[in-house]
Amino acid sequence: MIYGDRDPVARSENLAEFVPNVEVVCLDCGHWIQQEKPEETNQAILRWLDKRDDA
Repeated sequence: MIYGDRDPVARSENLAEFVPNVEVVCLDCGHWIQQEKPEETNQAILRWLDKRDDA
């Protein structure tokens, strides 16, 4: 899950109960992470995908 640190939408504190093996990435932005931090968002997604390839 990728969150923006300044997102006014509340985060789920118990996300791991609903999403097994969840990984959380927080970026210094608001709600529209892909528009506000496109390169950082892409890098977070690519790192996550690379971990899947290694498994």
